[in-house]
Amino acid sequence: MGAKASKPAQAATRKFPSRAPGSAPPPTSFSRPAEAPRTPTAKGGSDRRAAAPKASMNKDDAIRQDAMDPNPITDAAFSQRLRQMGIATPNPTMSNSSTASPVAGPSSHSVSRPTPQQNTTLNALDARRRIQESVDVQAQNPSAGREYVDVGVLRQVLMMRDRGYAAPDIEKRLRLKSGVVARVGPPGVIAPLSL
Repeated sequence: MGAKASKPAQAATRKFPSRAPGSAPPPTSFSRPAEAPRTPTAKGGSDRRAAAPKASMNKDDAIRQDAMDPNPITDAAFSQRLRQMGIATPNPTMSNSSTASPVAGPSSHSVSRPTPQQNTTLNALDARRRIQESVDVQAQNPSAGREYVDVGVLRQVLMMRDRGYAAPDIEKRLRLKSGVVARVGPPGVIAPLSL
């Protein structure tokens, strides 16, 4: 029922007036002016409406002057307000890469910048860099024993521990540093999946 009722509204299209290019647009009709009071005329009392004034389509100098923006260079009041405001000072940002220096003054004491130790993202990136350096050193000197292992070695550690090998034996056989097997956790907490 609702779809049927809306079909005439969908079918109706808006028709725009057409005119020749370059010709003046037709005058727009504004809201109807209020009717003038009816007064009887001398010829038998027939009513006539008073002619309402029509809007002019021509611009005179007063209209053009009113439509113009004031020129800030020649506007004395605007220039005076700019002089009173003074020179703008940039606010320093909280970024470590900012080249703005803090402004000396009463507001500069309220700005507190986080130290690199308080920035968790920088801390995580620094820890990752340190671990990568340790892994690189370990790869260059394999005889010193491995501290960082991949998933394959970790699976071997878990399987050997489940078979009853002691931690020092596992570390010696897989050339791991002392204490690596203990850091995996107690037996039974982590178990390898059997495929």
